[in-house]
Amino acid sequence: MTEVYERLRKRLDEMATGYPSTEAGVEIRLLKHLFRPEDAELFLAMSSSEQTPEEIAARKGDDPEDVAQRLEDMAQRGLVFRQRQNGVVRYRAIPFIVGIYEFQINNLNGPMLKDVSEYYLSGLGKSFHSLKTPHLRTIPVNKNLVSEWPVAAYDDAVAIIGSKERIAVAPCLCRKAVRLYGKGCDHSLETCLQFDSFADYYVENSMARYITKDEAMEILKRNEAEGLVIQPSNSQEVEAMCACCPCCCGMLLSLKLFPAPASAVKSNYVCTGNEALCTGCAACVKRCPVDAVEIISEKSNIDLQRCIGCGLCISTCPVSARELVKKSDEKVYTPPETFFDTFARMCEERSGD
Repeated sequence: MTEVYERLRKRLDEMATGYPSTEAGVEIRLLKHLFRPEDAELFLAMSSSEQTPEEIAARKGDDPEDVAQRLEDMAQRGLVFRQRQNGVVRYRAIPFIVGIYEFQINNLNGPMLKDVSEYYLSGLGKSFHSLKTPHLRTIPVNKNLVSEWPVAAYDDAVAIIGSKERIAVAPCLCRKAVRLYGKGCDHSLETCLQFDSFADYYVENSMARYITKDEAMEILKRNEAEGLVIQPSNSQEVEAMCACCPCCCGMLLSLKLFPAPASAVKSNYVCTGNEALCTGCAACVKRCPVDAVEIISEKSNIDLQRCIGCGLCISTCPVSARELVKKSDEKVYTPPETFFDTFARMCEERSGD
């Protein structure tokens, strides 16, 4: 029985952020918690691209109706991604992060979180941070914070929301996980937005609820007021948009440990300040999620090696002494077309192609 889980581990290790082995074997323990042996076999028969149950059944030589039922069961348990289009249902194998783990938002429990934490520290974290291509980007909450136009649509949170047909809001996985430990912060829980096919998947799996564009805009405003960093999926289509706090978010907590977070995040903007206008009130110091600002000689000073271009320090500056400026052309980042294209790019980096 263990053999099928090792094959599943190797398959996951080929995907996106990987799934490395550890001496303690915690990664196998996690897989046994999530996958039945027959689930693992079916996952191993799947492609990283979308396939119908009939296509997967033909590959396995199994009954299409039986495979369809099993795939739907796995989709409802967050083990594969489901997409409905023009009356056709397709399924896709997904990596552990971002994917299987994030889809366990309704199944979080103490033992699972303990294993995930142990695994992150003993192997997964190193794999996660070894890639040049991240899962998320950082964008300003409002294009009015940016001094130079035009702002690309995928860098404009308001434009992203306005372009979507279906929107859902889900609880923040990170804050929910930390609260299960009896810790956490006072930030809102229902903050993360899902769009179109991702919204459908989240709602159909009871992980989120549909909302209107006006409701999404109100959530965006609230997120900004609370000082949450807007991090959409690293793609031009933008399938999801997180609102992260530095107290619970794994991404931001890791970034804060970097000596130069700016080099580890994909953002097309950086903050600058007008020393003549600055009064040294330190509002920007309190708002910065990565400790990039400090008061020196009664003026705020920005460490550009730490600034991730979120713009949170700008929206609350009482004297408008700060603004976001676009990075030079050679440093501007253009994300892949879709989130699954991002996965493909990560796989190429892992394989060295």
